[in-house]
Amino acid sequence: MTTATHSHPCAHSTEAGTFPTDAEFPAVWRELLAESAAWTEVDIATYLRTWCGRSPAEVAARFAGVNHIGVYLGDYASDEEVFRWHSYLEGLRRDGELTGVEMGPSYISPRQYGTPGWWLSVSLPDGRVIETFTCRHFGAWTSRPVAERRRLMSHVALEVSTAEDVREVLAGLEGGIAHVEAIAYTEADEVGHTYGHLRNNVTRSVLEIVHDAGTKDGPADNGNAAGADGEGVTPRGEV
Repeated sequence: MTTATHSHPCAHSTEAGTFPTDAEFPAVWRELLAESAAWTEVDIATYLRTWCGRSPAEVAARFAGVNHIGVYLGDYASDEEVFRWHSYLEGLRRDGELTGVEMGPSYISPRQYGTPGWWLSVSLPDGRVIETFTCRHFGAWTSRPVAERRRLMSHVALEVSTAEDVREVLAGLEGGIAHVEAIAYTEADEVGHTYGHLRNNVTRSVLEIVHDAGTKDGPADNGNAAGADGEGVTPRGEV
């Protein structure tokens, strides 16, 4: 296993903090594929220690690997910008590069950061899932530095074996580390996923914990692998 070269999944072509233009979509997509491949091989214990300052043995032992990554693509001014990204991804699906594309409104960004947002989640033929996020350039959200906005929305989702593991990891990290806060939790959504989001209030970064019952336990099958935002291909997450 390898260690990530940066603290959260990212697309460097969107570092300016504004949503990419149509012409930039192919380059952004290539970056997302490379990020997904790199984070799949991340050493979980090392990453957990980097993310929260330590890696409690009783927590680290519960992780089975990386479930998916979520990447912030910058702020949008008009919903049409996001709809065009969705259309681009649908084109990749029609070409056989993706097996599923889902989209929906964020529920965390209005609640936590005072601005609307969107999540999009895609499934690859090899089972990997990539999620992208964007918030409207609006209100107090715009006063946050671009790098902080990217950290708050981009994240790694770590897989655990049971729904109870999700609850215990959230409680263990929030209760044992003063600067870690649980900001969302969903139990057994419509496709069988249980997941929650933690925020490191010092680094302003997010970590997702997920149990994917659809693939692990069998009964729920939406034809996709897993997904921060109640989201997507796996209507889950969404930060």
